[in-house]
Parts: sequence; structure tokens; C-alpha cells
Amino acid sequence: MISGRGKILLVLSLLVVYLLLPSRRQHPPHDPTFGLVNETSDSSRFAIATFLTGNHKQSAQQDDLDTDYYYIATRIIAYQLLHAPETRCNMSISFVVLVTSTVSERKRQQLRSDGAIVVEAEDVPLRWWIKTGVTRWKDQFTKLRLFEMTQFDRVLFIDADTLITRPLDGIFNELEVRRPVDTLLGRETQTDEAPLPAQYMFAARSDNALTGERDHSFPPLQTEVFSAGFWIAAPSHEMFAYLLSVMNHYRRFDPHTMEQSLLNYAFRRAGPMPWREIHYKWSATWPSSRDVDGQVVTLHEKFWSTGPQELRNLWWEQKRNMEHYHSSAAEKGR
Repeated sequence: MISGRGKILLVLSLLVVYLLLPSRRQHPPHDPTFGLVNETSDSSRFAIATFLTGNHKQSAQQDDLDTDYYYIATRIIAYQLLHAPETRCNMSISFVVLVTSTVSERKRQQLRSDGAIVVEAEDVPLRWWIKTGVTRWKDQFTKLRLFEMTQFDRVLFIDADTLITRPLDGIFNELEVRRPVDTLLGRETQTDEAPLPAQYMFAARSDNALTGERDHSFPPLQTEVFSAGFWIAAPSHEMFAYLLSVMNHYRRFDPHTMEQSLLNYAFRRAGPMPWREIHYKWSATWPSSRDVDGQVVTLHEKFWSTGPQELRNLWWEQKRNMEHYHSSAAEKGR
């Protein structure tokens, strides 16, 4: 016989299990017009975006213009995309810097002067279980606000610690980018998440961290996981709502790697919206001289502090070029 106390504990245990299990409720009948994505055309609007957060170790009165290397790297990207003859975009493309409230007005104004569109993004509310020991990482989910920027037909996101070697705008002509694909609703669809859009466009590059890091082969191997430092998507309010809904479910993705894990879950290869592999020429993580020789367009590394010396020299050269360009422009304006 089970005692009264035992029955109560049993009921409570069953209730906890029930709450942790995926809901058995059904979505309403699928709407084939829900969250449709347009194929791009000559009149489409494109943006290249990066993300900048403030230095949490400093007060609002301090401004680390010369020591905040993420800010400096963002200025270098603006210079490379908008001004440098060897890397500037040939198409009419906006460069957007998504910033948090901790980025000073002085930095924002400088980025505007450099030609960037500076947008302060509202924090994305996080569930209690999404946390990590790295303070700066807590802001990374703010990048998801790019999915709300539906004034653009496609947005390419690149991390600020990226070096550009040649024009990047040609990526918007890739077939995987121009054409959306239908969501595969019969695949591993979770009914406790927000309804999936009928179409989506999301492409990225395999992460070389899984294929030898700096010693990865060239051409690099494809993997099941992409790097969240370089991806391209069609903004969609329906997609944004879906991504937020995933965070409502305990450890549906590994919180340690933050938004990268969330995006890899949402666009997993075996899921209803598998990510599309963009050509390896567009981006490399853990870059090496082989990637440079292979004419890879963007190299993802904190070159101000790490990476092969040859590539670090290239980054510092671009920093000097950026500073010279703006000082010369200031002299001409006097």
C-alpha cells in the first residue's frame, strides 16, 4: 500500500515529468502562406551586419576607443566594405552595426561618420537556464534582432573579428541566397514551439573547428555544425517568433555556446529547416595561409591577439589603412 504522503509524491513526480515532456498539443492546420519569403531581384535590398557590445568592465563615463578591439575591428570592416578599393562592395548594400545600450554615443557617432547604419537593439529576454560564465556572451542573443529587420530582403551577418580579403557582395547572387526553400513540415516538428514559417532562407559555412582547426584541409570538409560568426538569412517576423519560442524549453539547445547552439538547433540538418551550405570561398574559421592562397573572402579570427603571424600582419595593415583613409578625408574636409 502507498501511503498518503507517497501518493502525493507520486502525483508531483508525474506532474514534473509531464511538464518537462514536449507538449502533445497540435498546431492549427498549416497555412501555406504563413511566413513566405521572396526570391530576390534587382530591386531587392541587402545588408551586411555586425554586432557590437560595450565593455562591461568599464563605467558609462569611460570610453576605450584605443583599447576596445571589437570596436576597432568594426571600424575596419566598415572601411573595407565601404571605402577600401580592393574590398569595397560594388552593389548598393547597407552596412548595419547592431549595438547594445552599453555602446557609448561617441563610438556610435564615429561609426556613423565611417558610413555605418547604427541600430540599438533591444535585449532579447532570456530564460533562467540560458547562462554562461562569460559575461560578454550574455548579449549574443541580441543578434537575433536581425531577423526583425524586414526592410531588407537578405541580411549577411559577420562577426566583428573578421578580416575581408576581396569584395563580399557577390554572395547575394548565390543561388542558395536568392531562392527560399519550403519548410519540411514532416521532419521532427515540435508542437510545443511556435508555428514554423512555410518558407525560409538560411545559409552558413561549416565550422573548421570540427575538422582540424588551424590544420583543416583545403578545400575544407563539410560538417553538421555551422559557425554563427557568418550566416545569411531572409529576415522574417515569423522566424524571429519561432526562435524565441525555442528558448522556452529547458536545454533544447546547449546554452554554453549561446546563440550558435540555438541557430544550429533551429536549422539542424535533420530538422524541418536544414541550413544550406554556402560555398567555402566565402568564409573560414580557424584560418590559415591555405585559406588565403585559396582566395577565401572572409577570415574569422581575433587577429589583434591571435592567429598566424602572416594574417595578423594583414589585419594590422588594414587598421593602418583605415586610420590613414579617415585622417586624409578629415584633412581634405578642412
